[in-house]
Amino acid sequence: MTVTRLLGVTALALVLAACSEPAEPAPEHGYVAGAEELSEPRSAIAYAADGGRTLRLLDLATTEDVGIGLRIAARELSEDGRFLYLTDGDRTLEIVDAGVWTVDHTDHVHYYRAPAKSIGTLTLETPITSVAGDGGHTAIGTAGGTVVVLDRRALESGEIREVSRFGDTASAVPYEDLLLAARDGQIVTVDAAGRRVGAMQAPCATPAGWVVLRGGALLACDTHFVRVKRAAPGFEAEVVPAPGLRPLSPAGFGFRPRSNEAAVADDGGIWSLNAPKATARHLPMAGVRAAASPADGNTVLSLGENGTLRSHDLASGKELAAAKTAATRLTLDVNRAYLTEPATGVIREIDYRDGLRTARTFPAAVRPDLAVEVGR
Repeated sequence: MTVTRLLGVTALALVLAACSEPAEPAPEHGYVAGAEELSEPRSAIAYAADGGRTLRLLDLATTEDVGIGLRIAARELSEDGRFLYLTDGDRTLEIVDAGVWTVDHTDHVHYYRAPAKSIGTLTLETPITSVAGDGGHTAIGTAGGTVVVLDRRALESGEIREVSRFGDTASAVPYEDLLLAARDGQIVTVDAAGRRVGAMQAPCATPAGWVVLRGGALLACDTHFVRVKRAAPGFEAEVVPAPGLRPLSPAGFGFRPRSNEAAVADDGGIWSLNAPKATARHLPMAGVRAAASPADGNTVLSLGENGTLRSHDLASGKELAAAKTAATRLTLDVNRAYLTEPATGVIREIDYRDGLRTARTFPAAVRPDLAVEVGR
């Protein structure tokens, strides 16, 4: 984890030549040499200005805010719990190690911290359309229908190592030791080389988003959701009906870490989903920018296009509380929600269990157009 590497054409060729060499398996508890184990999560808000070349990391425990220089002008930002994926809105991806992460063993959890740094960049032949990381793999979907698979454990050592490329796939989501691939109108399981594994399949003409929860992975399709979970000796898929499903918000799924519930906004309101139960409930409402689930079985959060955060009763849709803000992005962890306000240049910490009370307000060092939470 002490090497920062920029992959140019020559270096990428060397990585491709070595891609057949598997990475050493990571220790089961998630430890990496040089990391410090903590007694509690060390969450951080990662944020950047649209088109900016600095990524900020706001430590939510110490309030320290540090900057990491970028090689690209950031247009999109996503995360997988530890690694941050920034694209230039076209063909180039930069990967940053946030230096904070959580390892979930279901019955217990480990928390770690290490130095944060940019690992390097990767430029592909066609525009990047999706990035998903989990476990041992990071899958990059492209407009050309090719998925590029990276060794995610090599990222822990500061190396961008390509494992494979395979085509005829709209997108792929790493899940446990395999990938869930959209191929020929179906969701199927494939290995890291794109080879079909097992007989699991479910209809999905147009994949539109995903979330991995404790009780399974949920994928949004054109007319329904698909829930995938392990069922010995392989995986099983179940179609989750969603009558009237409309195009989803670009904000994607909002969920509390290590939970079984998630929420996502579409053009007509909010969908609240439960992974173990394979259920989807719709709350009709207009003007929703993003949604998130506190995973209490009773409430769901919505962020309006006007910046107002609301808490709703899940059964009736009734508004329980509201907080007027200028926020454009929403994320949450086990105790708090975080709202970023580009227009005012602040980041708000909200207690979603206490009437959406503002607990803390942080000044942003740069305009927080792009923002996610890591280490949670």
